[in-house]
Amino acid sequence: MPGLTPRCFDFRSTIVLAVTVAAIVQYFRKCRTPPLPPGPRGLPFVGNIFDVPSRDHWLRFSALGEAWGDISSLTAFGQTLIIVNSLKVAEDLLEVHGANFSDRPVVPMGGELVGFKHTLSLSQYGERVRKERKLFHQLFGSQHAISRFLPLISPEIHKLLQSILLNPTEVGREIKRTTGGIALRIAYGYQIIPGPDPHLDMFETAVSNFSAATKPAAFLVDLVPALRYWPEWLPGGGFQTTAKIWSKQLHETVGTIYESVRSDVAKGMAEPSFTSTLLEENTHEEYLIKWAAASIQAGGSDTAASQLQAFLVAMSLYPEVQAAAQKELDAIVGDRIPEISDRSRLPYVNALCKEVLRWHVAAPTGIPHRTRADFIYSRDDYNPLLIPKESLIIPNIWKMTHDPERYANPMIFDPTRFIATDGKPAEEDPARICFGFGRRICPGKLLADTTVFMACSAILAVFDVSKARENGVPVEPSVGQTTGTVSWPLPFKCSVEPRNARALALIHG
Repeated sequence: MPGLTPRCFDFRSTIVLAVTVAAIVQYFRKCRTPPLPPGPRGLPFVGNIFDVPSRDHWLRFSALGEAWGDISSLTAFGQTLIIVNSLKVAEDLLEVHGANFSDRPVVPMGGELVGFKHTLSLSQYGERVRKERKLFHQLFGSQHAISRFLPLISPEIHKLLQSILLNPTEVGREIKRTTGGIALRIAYGYQIIPGPDPHLDMFETAVSNFSAATKPAAFLVDLVPALRYWPEWLPGGGFQTTAKIWSKQLHETVGTIYESVRSDVAKGMAEPSFTSTLLEENTHEEYLIKWAAASIQAGGSDTAASQLQAFLVAMSLYPEVQAAAQKELDAIVGDRIPEISDRSRLPYVNALCKEVLRWHVAAPTGIPHRTRADFIYSRDDYNPLLIPKESLIIPNIWKMTHDPERYANPMIFDPTRFIATDGKPAEEDPARICFGFGRRICPGKLLADTTVFMACSAILAVFDVSKARENGVPVEPSVGQTTGTVSWPLPFKCSVEPRNARALALIHG
């Protein structure tokens, strides 16, 4: 060609050939890489930002599963969300392959800015988490270990009955005080005082902030982490002000009671507790003890309280269930408050407590897991799917406990589903689902289960729960849940009255 030397021609040909080969390699590499789990088509740059729900996540994710299958995906600003609506898939990923799926997401708002990354629930999996879980297992990881707390739990439950009698219009509040008080005694050896209690109030605020700061898509900074550095004084920087307030409150809450116990240990005046025992042993660093104790309090109070409040809603709506449970209690237990040793002889009441766990899931989407490395998920009934590194795995626990293929008539509160008959086996125990999966399963699940049984059976033994009445007309309680990492029943009213004179005597006794 005129004006083109052979050397120039060879150089340009080499560049074109190299680019062509690279494009072909990239094309075939993409062809060999499995696709993401299916999901709705996203928009350029922002992806599925408008498909990520800001409330009622469990319902929206259930609808996503109906459209796209047991495992689906969304992307938002480059972050991949893997939505799991199937127990089988959740166990495949989070238990069988738990080594790759045991990290937690880096939550810019709740974890980094507020500071909840110090708690067990948001800690990245590693040596510290293993140490804490070992300590928790020693504390309440077996029925034998739980038995040590029965002398503590029983009087707190009895106090709850007396508080309900004195303040029946605030039964939900009294339940929350009781579960918070039990957790404070176990973690710190602290007994709450009548009326407003400073430590209990501080922890309740911190737990409420945790739920608000960690719920999915509540803050834009969680979807666009770079906004973490957005100045507080610029428009849209209000989340920074909120984070500072919540962070100060959290560290004051955790630090104040820890220093109080440490002072009592130094004086030889400390009540037995998780914190005092570890301080006296002097074998663990202060950071681990302080935040492990805070994790016991945060994880052991609100979830149990949420489920016990849901129990009241269920008893208001299903009087026939309440009557059947009371009939069994009267026949087996008689003229006393039930004890945990009665549980094996109370199959219907035990099934009722299981149904409380299933019917109202206190953490409907749990806390997401995070993928450490790219993972190809392959099953006989699936084409291979890619779960990229850093994906967030969201198990829709609510969907799993309301799956009609696993639970017949799942929206109905029916304890008999857990009692086997000649014609029907018992349905799946919801404890397999409700407390999470794999290496991040709730370490306090036995304590929570024990507390729920003891509280429900005691209330049923001495109280009748029914719908509240206004001007003689029954008030129908709302059925639904609040949005948050810990989800509560919607605000409701109910009537709680002593069953008879015998019950009244037991409450006062």
